[in-house]
Amino acid sequence: MRTNSRIRTIQLGFIACWLLILGEWLTDFYFATRYPGYRWQTESISYLGQRGSPVELQVTIWGACFTLLLVLYAYGFWQAFRPARPAKWSAWLIVMYGLGEGAGSGFFPMDPPGSLQTASTFWHELLSSWGDAAIITLPLVWMYLFRHLPWMRFYLKAVIVTGLILAGFFLAAKWGQPPDFILNYKGLWQRIYVSDFHVMLGIGSILMLKRPTNTPK
Repeated sequence: MRTNSRIRTIQLGFIACWLLILGEWLTDFYFATRYPGYRWQTESISYLGQRGSPVELQVTIWGACFTLLLVLYAYGFWQAFRPARPAKWSAWLIVMYGLGEGAGSGFFPMDPPGSLQTASTFWHELLSSWGDAAIITLPLVWMYLFRHLPWMRFYLKAVIVTGLILAGFFLAAKWGQPPDFILNYKGLWQRIYVSDFHVMLGIGSILMLKRPTNTPK
């Protein structure tokens, strides 16, 4: 039987997950409105926190909060589904995502386009890719963890497919920069991509609250 402390940890993880989801949407909107000339449809999220940005400091602070909230969620998720090994893998992948896309990207801002690219941009790209790899791997682990839920397995397959398509659109727009074409909207594709996986995290948080006692180990 779960102890009261364990239940509170799971509940805290649930709250942290939804604070993350709502916070990402709200801060993205707020930062964009405070950045004159920024076009969210065509410019990536990373541009908001680039060197010299009027919201560079705020983006860095949110990056630290982003990581903290995901660490709390990861620990709550582990408490809900322990001692299943996929639960441990899931927790570590969630933490990796938080470190890569949160603190990592926030503390190593990109250099503005056309300027000299420093080590900060290198680390930003590296850690961001590390975080992306973690969040894309997570649904594969969850397909095993939630193998007793056919609807969840179907949903996770859809997340993987749509996530890879959106990532492809974003990368094509980022590196190819096709003019006057739908792929030019890298900011739009990136935000849908992020929302795709964040909704998945939200569903996972609901399942961890409702975890049955007979969840496969």
